[in-house]
Amino acid sequence: MKEYIDSCSIDLTVTSPPYDDLRNYNGYSFNFEKTAEELYRITKKGGVVVWVVGDKTHKGSESGTSFKQALFFKEIGFNLHDTMIYRKENPLPQNHNRYEQEFEYMFVFSKGKPNVFNPKKEPCRTAGMKYDYSKRGGVASIEECNPAVRRKSVCLVTKDEKTKGNIWSYLVGMHKSTSDKIAFQHPAIFPEKLAEDHILSGLRKETLFLTLLWVVEQRPRWLL
Repeated sequence: MKEYIDSCSIDLTVTSPPYDDLRNYNGYSFNFEKTAEELYRITKKGGVVVWVVGDKTHKGSESGTSFKQALFFKEIGFNLHDTMIYRKENPLPQNHNRYEQEFEYMFVFSKGKPNVFNPKKEPCRTAGMKYDYSKRGGVASIEECNPAVRRKSVCLVTKDEKTKGNIWSYLVGMHKSTSDKIAFQHPAIFPEKLAEDHILSGLRKETLFLTLLWVVEQRPRWLL
């Protein structure tokens, strides 16, 4: 990357690197530590890296690769801004003695405080409902715990929308992860809607976005 990408030039990176040996990359294994350090070098102050990763189960135990990588990102200077979940709505059933594996981690690392946050919104189930906290017991403790009620009026109205939680669900597989058939030549893809959601959440117009493509030809590539 040093030959092509300037230091402190990237606003957002979204990628899902090879982890453990869950997929066949023609014998290629990447240097995680070097990749993480390069990501820190090229990320702007206030920039973000979204790192989608999971764990292999071997001899009855999960590898812990995801946690090890997250801790290394912290060691080299990134903040672990958010630990998000990528939930698969239709995971492939497997035969084992544990609950079905239906999620991966989406670690959101930031170089300092993120410059941009355009949160996804979802409807509030109780939109428009009024709550009069003056008629409830334990008002003092509510005011101590919830800044939203630290005001003269204790009557609140639920808004129409709220910021979406950090568990995002997607359909996966053919005709679901993407409509682009050529994408399935790659051994491990994630839904293009997942990438779109992170891009819209973390970028302004006219900012620079990087996606690392871990291609089968045994080397990483990138798109700006």
